[in-house]
Amino acid sequence: MYTLQDYSIFAVVANVLYFATTWKLFQKAGRKAWEALIPVYNILATLKIIHRPWWWIIIVFIPIVGWIMAAIILVDFVRHFGRRSFLDAVLAFFFSFVFLAYLNYSPQTQYTGKEARKETLISAVLYAVIFATIIHAFIIQPFTIPTGSMERTLLVGDFLFVSKLNYGVRIPMTPAALPFLQNKIFFFGGSSPQNQPDSYINDIRLPYMRLPGWEKVERYDIVVFNYPPDSLHAAIDRKDPYVKRCVGVPGDKIQIINNNLYINGQPEKISPDEEQQRRYKVFTNEIGIGNDRVMQLFGYTPYGEVIPSEDSNKREYIFEGLTKENVAKLKANLNTVDSIVQIVTPKGITEVTHFDYSQKIDTTNSIFPINSGWNHCQYGPLTLPKKGDIIQLTPQNIEQYKKIIKVYEHNDLKINGNQFYINDVPANTYTFKQNYYWMMGDNRDNSLDSRYFGYVPEDHIIGKPVFTWFSLQGAFENDRYGHPAERKIRWDRMFRIPNNGVSLSEKTNYGWIILVLLVVFFGYDYFRGKKKGEKE
Repeated sequence: MYTLQDYSIFAVVANVLYFATTWKLFQKAGRKAWEALIPVYNILATLKIIHRPWWWIIIVFIPIVGWIMAAIILVDFVRHFGRRSFLDAVLAFFFSFVFLAYLNYSPQTQYTGKEARKETLISAVLYAVIFATIIHAFIIQPFTIPTGSMERTLLVGDFLFVSKLNYGVRIPMTPAALPFLQNKIFFFGGSSPQNQPDSYINDIRLPYMRLPGWEKVERYDIVVFNYPPDSLHAAIDRKDPYVKRCVGVPGDKIQIINNNLYINGQPEKISPDEEQQRRYKVFTNEIGIGNDRVMQLFGYTPYGEVIPSEDSNKREYIFEGLTKENVAKLKANLNTVDSIVQIVTPKGITEVTHFDYSQKIDTTNSIFPINSGWNHCQYGPLTLPKKGDIIQLTPQNIEQYKKIIKVYEHNDLKINGNQFYINDVPANTYTFKQNYYWMMGDNRDNSLDSRYFGYVPEDHIIGKPVFTWFSLQGAFENDRYGHPAERKIRWDRMFRIPNNGVSLSEKTNYGWIILVLLVVFFGYDYFRGKKKGEKE
C-alpha cells in the first residue's frame, strides 16, 4: 500500500509532466505558459480553455469518479485543438502525456476554439455514471437482503436503500475503482469470487475519514456494515456488506442467558417492527404437519427437519425460525400440535462453528473469543470497547482484544509468556483508538453475527436502511432451507420505511408520493421538450 509520501511524489511528477506537455498548447489558447505549472490552478485554466464550468474541478477530486471526469476534461481539451475523432479520444485516454507532448510540440497544432457541442450517447452515459456514482458512494446505496439472518424483520429478497448521511459519509478508502461494483468484477473469472478480478486497485488507499452525520449509531438500530473477517479483501470499504441489528454500543456490557439478551444487566427492548425468530421443537400426533397448511398460515415454510420419534404415534419437527406470534398461530390453528418447546443450548456446551458444530475450529465462524466456553445461547458477559478507554492486558483477556490491537488498529503485537509487546514496547495496558459495536441478527438461532466474528469497528459502519423500494419472494433460486422458492412480489412490504419502530401492519406506504413525483417529472420533461421543439 502506498504512503502519503508516495502520493505526493506521484502528484508532483504528474504536474511536471502536464506542464511539459501542455505549456505551448496553453499559449496557443491565449493563456500564459506558467498557468500549466501551478497545481489545481492549471485544472481551472484548462476548464477555461474548454469552456466548461469551474465547479467541474470539485468532481476531479472526488474518489472513484475523479478519474472519469479527468478523462472527460482531457478528451475535451484535445478536441479544442482539432483532434475530434474517436481514435484521438482513445489516444488521449490511454496515452495521455505522450499524445499531449506530440500535440504540444507539433507546429501544425492550432487552437480551434469552442465548437458547437452536440450531446452524444457516450457523453450522456459518462455524465450519468458520474452523477449516479456520487449518489451511490456518498448518499444512498441500494442493498439486497440475500440471507435470512434478519428474518422476519427483513426478508430474503427485500431491496433497500441505505443512507450514508445519517451516520456521516465515510470517504471511500479505495478511490481508484470501477463505479457501482463492491469488490469483484463478477462477469470475469467464473462464479467463484476467488477467481474474479478486483474492481479496485488495492494499493491505492486513503485513510479512514468520516464527515459529520446528524445521528450516531444507537442501540437497536438496523445497521449495514462491512463484514470484518472478510478474508478476500483487506480494504475495509471493499469487504462484503452485512446487515444486522446493533444491540450494543461502546461501553455496553453484553450477556446472553438461555438465549435471552441482556444489555447492562437489563433485558433487551424489542421494537414494534422487530420480529425475532427462534428455533423450536414442535411435537405433534401421528398425523403431523403438512407443508401446505404451514404455507397457508405463514406464507413460508419455516421448518427444515423432521426427527423420527421413539413413539410411533408422535412426530417431532425442528422449526428453524418462528416468531412468538407464529408459535401462537401454530398452537391455535393446528389441532395436531401437542406442544412447542424453544431449543436452547445448555451452559457448558461449547459450539465450534456457526455452520457445523462437528467441524474443526474455524476462526471465522467459531464462537468469539476462541476457548471462551460460551455458546450462542449462553454468552458473556463481555464489555464493548470505547474510544479512549484503557484496559489491562492479561493472558485471560488477550483473545478478546488481539484482533483489535493487530488488525483494526494496526499495531504489531507480540506475546512472550505473560508479557505483551506492542510495536516492540513492553505493555500491560492498551488504549482503544476507535469505538466498537455489537451486531446480532433478529433470526437469533440462524445468524452469523458478533457472537462469531466479534466486535464491529466504527470504521466498518456503512449506513442505515431507510426505505424498502421492492420486495421479491424467491429472488434467489432456493429459500434458505433449500426448498424451491415461489417467485412473487410482496406488495405489503414495498415503499415503506424499515427501522422506524412501527409494526409492518401500521407502516405508511409512500408509493403514491413516488407515483406523483414520477408523473410531475415526466410531465415537466414532456412539456419542456415540446416547447423547445416549437422554438426550433
